[in-house]
Amino acid sequence: MERYLSKESISTFRGNILPLQLLGEETEYTTEKITWKCSDEKIVQLTKYDKNYRYGGEFTNGVLLTFLEVGEATVTAKFGRKEYTCKIEVHEMRHVEPSKDLRYFVGDMHDHTYTKHTLAEFESRDECYYPVNNYMRQMKECGKMDFGVVSDHGNMVNARDFFRGYADAEKVGDSVIYFQGGEGQVTMLDRNRFGLGRFHGGEVLMLNTDTTFTVDSWEAFFKGISHSPFAFLGFPHPQVESAKGRKTPDGEVIVVRREHTAPAEKRFTDLFRFVEMGDGSNRMNNMQHEYAYAFALDNGYRVSPTSASDSHGSKGGWGYDVFPGKTVIMAPEKSKEAFLDAIMHNRLYSTATGNVKLYYEVNGKTAPATLNNEGEYHFHIELSYFRMGEPDTHIKRCRLITDGGRELLEIQNTGDVIDFTVSAPDSHWFHLTLIEELGRKTFSCPVWTGLPFENKKEKKLTPIDKEGVKVFDKVSGKDASVIMNGDPLQPYDSEHSTADFLINLGKETEVSALSNYNKWHLFTRETRNMIPDNASHFPSKYRIWVSLDGENFERVALGRILESGGEYFIRFPKKKARYVRLEILETIGRAWEREEFYNATLSIGEITLWN
Repeated sequence: MERYLSKESISTFRGNILPLQLLGEETEYTTEKITWKCSDEKIVQLTKYDKNYRYGGEFTNGVLLTFLEVGEATVTAKFGRKEYTCKIEVHEMRHVEPSKDLRYFVGDMHDHTYTKHTLAEFESRDECYYPVNNYMRQMKECGKMDFGVVSDHGNMVNARDFFRGYADAEKVGDSVIYFQGGEGQVTMLDRNRFGLGRFHGGEVLMLNTDTTFTVDSWEAFFKGISHSPFAFLGFPHPQVESAKGRKTPDGEVIVVRREHTAPAEKRFTDLFRFVEMGDGSNRMNNMQHEYAYAFALDNGYRVSPTSASDSHGSKGGWGYDVFPGKTVIMAPEKSKEAFLDAIMHNRLYSTATGNVKLYYEVNGKTAPATLNNEGEYHFHIELSYFRMGEPDTHIKRCRLITDGGRELLEIQNTGDVIDFTVSAPDSHWFHLTLIEELGRKTFSCPVWTGLPFENKKEKKLTPIDKEGVKVFDKVSGKDASVIMNGDPLQPYDSEHSTADFLINLGKETEVSALSNYNKWHLFTRETRNMIPDNASHFPSKYRIWVSLDGENFERVALGRILESGGEYFIRFPKKKARYVRLEILETIGRAWEREEFYNATLSIGEITLWN
């Protein structure tokens, strides 16, 4: 059979990645030695797989082309004595500013293409399960999805499988726009200050890359992704701490995996563009992720919220009806170029029903936007719906959220147009949380006020001695000293959903912080139904007071506990105190506002005071 290149010419945009293959054999994925070269590697970068890929196999009949700069070049494939050429023309990625004229597109920001999770099973799957014949076919036949992100696990994907994601996307056409990437793993084993072992790190969604991988440090991660200069990253299920490893004599698991502790450094904030809010259901992931969104914004990340199925095909396949939540991209057209520009510039949001069209302005600028630190902000919000015949998905309440996940205001019984003005001179960012009758939420893209982020170094804290400290919960009327016994595996479990802890330090002490550590229930794949119930019991909204005499209290902090995947620190101005009062005003279950979790009782693993 006569050989030929899959494309003889390419006209595309800077930042794109496309496959190029030398075809003509019975199979498209061979190991025959083909030599590839580019006339100008400053314009087009070639990713070759003629050396061992991280997870097996040589692969030489195809390369990935990353288009680095505007210009023209030629890519040549040589097999034997014959050469085959492809002419390349690269233009700048077209950028549009947020506006009311943009269209709305729905999709899934976290897909997998097969049900199996091991390398051997993934590699040996039948051809009918390849993306073009399985996942991509179902997405296309669904007819309701505009985009998907292929994110198979980095420790399962060999060279041919990773390349196949790009090649298969081209085969199915542009009815659905696919982004090839992977769910990379960053795993570091350490021990926390309580002596409990943990896998510290987590999975990272990588899209628009030329590779995916699993590594054991952030340094190795950045080395691996350095070959993908136009990559975008996201935090999937960012608040998970899952039980793994050895058990103590009493049966407790002491090795856990904490997801997503990416430092707030420029190399991270430059890459991360989205935080996954779940799939619209009541899974534990969804309950906590709005706090992860606030946590990321507090730390300078330029991220927007997304929804995703995380479907390995085990939920009935793929497509619109497999999961309720959707990511909405705002773009001028349905194309990879337009969608990448939208992701890069935060023009996307998450809706748990998949039905909410959201447009909003702040001080006359369309969101997402960076303002000029005006101090006073007028919001104009317009709501509409993809499907008008579903009144139970229509928004009933609107909350304005700012630094620390604080609610600045809530508007009840909203219509389709909402206007209000707030004074918030200290706010760095805002986002909207829109809630329909059943409690399902839509999270908007952010608006940044323009107030500079302060990257100040936090002062080192010293834990206050817990010897002789007494704790009483005024809500339950019970002694709660177990909450400060130094062992987070012995939690305080209340029969109430709120608490009012009076902590008697026994002597006057300087206090400047309080930390909270939750104790997760043991679960396995067979008992995953325990997960939502567990997370719903964790504390969310709090107030902290200090006093010298136990009668006159000064409030020093209020807000939300934004992280449940480890120890969360709440700092406040240093005060002299003999008594500290910690009010837990609601659990995560109540804050989630779904009926089955609304009365979840409170559970806390450990509280520590610091000076």
